[in-house]
Amino acid sequence: MRSLFGFGKAEETPASPNASEKAANDAQTAAGDSEPAIPPVFDCAVSDGPLQEIKALSADEQQVLERIKAEIPELIADLPPIDEEAKKFVDETVPLDIEGWLTDECIARYVRARKGVYDDTKKALRKSIEWRAATRPHALRPDVVEIESRTGKMYFNGFDKLSRPVIYMYNHRQNTKEPDNQIRWVVYTLELCIRHMRPGVEKVTLAIDTTNWGFSNSVSIGTAKKFLDILSNHYPERLGRAVVFVPPKLFVGFYSLVSPFIDPVTKAKVAFVKPNDPAPAQSENSNSPWIAVEECFARDSLEKDCYGNWAFQYNHQVYWKAIEDEFAQTKAALLDKQN
Repeated sequence: MRSLFGFGKAEETPASPNASEKAANDAQTAAGDSEPAIPPVFDCAVSDGPLQEIKALSADEQQVLERIKAEIPELIADLPPIDEEAKKFVDETVPLDIEGWLTDECIARYVRARKGVYDDTKKALRKSIEWRAATRPHALRPDVVEIESRTGKMYFNGFDKLSRPVIYMYNHRQNTKEPDNQIRWVVYTLELCIRHMRPGVEKVTLAIDTTNWGFSNSVSIGTAKKFLDILSNHYPERLGRAVVFVPPKLFVGFYSLVSPFIDPVTKAKVAFVKPNDPAPAQSENSNSPWIAVEECFARDSLEKDCYGNWAFQYNHQVYWKAIEDEFAQTKAALLDKQN
């Protein structure tokens, strides 16, 4: 059995590709390298457009938030050192800056995710703080995850109608088999999106191309579970919409079978679109996942490879230069803040 929204088949193999694998990966991106190099968009233009409404805390939830804020010194005390395994993948000179991460908005997301229960919220926050201290997700080195981006199978580029960062997923471009490094790339991408959210934006949108979807190029249940655990435990309330483009009948049938078991809040975030079809007619069945593409995206800012009008074509050399520059700027800003 495989996961629904796979970004690659997971098997136990070494993290670093051998020479033949790397040559094959380069060959897959060669065609894109001959096209005009359009740089990725990491910064959202100031817009008067609407933002996704963030659910306000109830009076009781606000009290929980204030109580936790008063206990921040306790929450961030006695943090674990960087995990020995994590040291292989992170830049240890990047400051941790837990205080900068632990904003009112961050605490509010944990309060909402834990249904306003004080003990559960405090435990979840402490768990995430310890995880960030031990694994340093914000300090993952670009060179560690570069192989995961060579073919453009998943990457952040641009924003949707509500100014949410868009993560494109083209699972048929899969090029690696090592599950832990695939997850590192997902975490890196989430951290990148979060750094570039404009004020008032807290969630990301997934644009998932399933044109060539199949069980053979989806992640294993074990890898998917590990990723979902990280997402729910350490990035709560971060998913805005998961938009599945042109889902094949097999995919839709499988989703229909499992959807009754999906949490209603999560299920409401999943949408299916057929971009070239007319907008679906209004129905009394409010649980239908089918929407018009314009509900979430402006066509001119949606990639052509994902049925939009934007002529962006993934070029690894150009994209990775932007990633390296952004990482250097982030590191410099954190060092300046520390000093």
